[in-house]
Amino acid sequence: MQSYYPQLGLLAVLLLVVTLITACQPISVLNSVVPSGAYSVKTDIAYGDEPRQAMDLYLPADGKYNQHVFVFVYGGAWDQGSKEEFEFVGQAFARLGYITLIPNYRLYPDVEFPAFVNDVAMAVGDMRNHLPENCGLGDSIILAGHSAGAHTAALLAADNQYFQQHNASDIEIAALLALSGPYDLPLDHDRVKDKFSQVKGNEANPVALATERMPPTLLIHGEADTVAEPAHAEKLQKRLTELGVPVTMHLYSSTRHASVVASLASPLRFLTPVYADIQAYLEERELNLPCE
Repeated sequence: MQSYYPQLGLLAVLLLVVTLITACQPISVLNSVVPSGAYSVKTDIAYGDEPRQAMDLYLPADGKYNQHVFVFVYGGAWDQGSKEEFEFVGQAFARLGYITLIPNYRLYPDVEFPAFVNDVAMAVGDMRNHLPENCGLGDSIILAGHSAGAHTAALLAADNQYFQQHNASDIEIAALLALSGPYDLPLDHDRVKDKFSQVKGNEANPVALATERMPPTLLIHGEADTVAEPAHAEKLQKRLTELGVPVTMHLYSSTRHASVVASLASPLRFLTPVYADIQAYLEERELNLPCE
């Protein structure tokens, strides 16, 4: 029987999605409520020899691209997650005109630090082999990440050894967008210590490694985040400010860890202003200019 209240059906779906996200169920459920048609996608592009060394590229459907490629590193405590779960992120930024790269990377217990950071750097280094040949695409990226992915993104921005090792040293990081990350990484934490057991000194600590060469940075964090507490963002903001690096921070009241990334999905943007804040930041810094 046909429903005469389709909006109630949509509301029920959204309430279910919010409930699942709050309950820490797989965030991939968001892909089922994301509208299609704004992009095409090239999937499972190998950038290395291992099965998880593969990436997806989302391209705006109209063929009009911004100058900067958007690179998104997903989270998952370095032991879970998959690029397929974050189609909603690819859709969100392809709709703004960005070619969007989402790489997989190897996970613990198969590997530990720094393998997952090296994998993302390798994907970025190989990226230009798969981009349209116009406008110098791939010469500059907007580097973004959430949770463990934000830690990786911040580490890549702070320590250029990874890009140097993987044919990406000439790629400019035009901006760092770090969402809900553990930037002052607690190496003795139960979900961290085994994955970072070979760390020497501060080599896995973006706060300690930050220099004046860091790119302009946008930090976004939920004040109710109990996975990576907002003190991480506050410490990184303080350090970047001391170094003279342009930094903007948004703290969202009553917002939990997963809600920050979940609200990038178009049906859930009522949860937080993260998508609007990122779009405004990119426009303010003129990082949304088209290829010409």
